[in-house]
Amino acid sequence: MSSRESRTIIYGRSNKPVIRFRFKAVPIFFIIPIIVCFIIYMAGVNIGIGSDKSKKINKIQSLIADSQIESSVDEVPVSKSKDIVNPVPESDPVSETYLGKCMFVGDSITVGFADYQFVSMKNICATVGMNIEKINTDKMKTTYGELTALDTLKEAKPTNIYIMLGSNGIAWLTNEEMISLYSDFVDNIKKELPDSDIYILSIPPVTAEREVSKKAPIKNESIDQYNSELLKMADSKGIHYVDINTVLKGSDGKFPAADAADDGMHFKKNTYKTVVDYILSHTAS
Repeated sequence: MSSRESRTIIYGRSNKPVIRFRFKAVPIFFIIPIIVCFIIYMAGVNIGIGSDKSKKINKIQSLIADSQIESSVDEVPVSKSKDIVNPVPESDPVSETYLGKCMFVGDSITVGFADYQFVSMKNICATVGMNIEKINTDKMKTTYGELTALDTLKEAKPTNIYIMLGSNGIAWLTNEEMISLYSDFVDNIKKELPDSDIYILSIPPVTAEREVSKKAPIKNESIDQYNSELLKMADSKGIHYVDINTVLKGSDGKFPAADAADDGMHFKKNTYKTVVDYILSHTAS
């Protein structure tokens, strides 16, 4: 038996125990600390890697979420604008019952739809002298009480809203002023009645006599410029634009005197019939 394989404790001459180390056990004292240190090191590395991965994953998820939000916001107006073609093109005529689902907003020209019994008074939100400066603030007498135009619309909750404003005001307001006020009105309607379809009616032409009137001259050129801005506004807001101006013009580009009232701006009964027929044959629904 070799000395390395001898018993750990032997007795010498003094009979006292003598402790010897086995040489085979020596490497263990070095290996175990190395292993422990290695494990601690690897654990630390893995934690760091895991942290970095976690940060990267969180960042990717955040970017994806932001992309989805931006995509959903962008898709809303796009999907609406795809359904809008302006001016509203000709379509198969709908029946006159369609008018019962509409509310017509405007001035004295709009009141005439009810005066000549083409539209029920309960579907009229208009008054003599109304203009774009007053439409957001002034009250008027309606079937629903004395209310602002917006409050009347909120009470009626019509499927379709037709607005014709600008004939009163075009002689003294700039296009920028009128479009700004008009835009505010439309935005308020869209906010309060998001399910209603909004139709902007171009304002009608005037007669040659009205263009040179000493009392309150209005130029058809100015009307055309204003209607052009109305069309741009309708396109930008994703709402409908109905061009009744063109259908009411004569070959000279003016309102025929035979179709106009004495002031060269308001309609005769046959003109209202023309406009109603045009609306019924130019719907988006």
